[in-house]
Amino acid sequence: MRHVALAIAVAMTTTLAITMPATAGTYSYGQRQSCVLKTVKTYGAYGRVVIRKVRICK
Repeated sequence: MRHVALAIAVAMTTTLAITMPATAGTYSYGQRQSCVLKTVKTYGAYGRVVIRKVRICK
């Protein structure tokens, strides 16, 4: 009986682990985010160039 319960728990855990990342990027209305990666150039405290990549999502 314990082995059956353990097998069911493992099966449910793997099922949830596979399906959850697939639904993480959607809104509640069924629309996906559209993201763009933008490179931003700024200057540090000592005048050095710092290049960052910023994700802009709509």
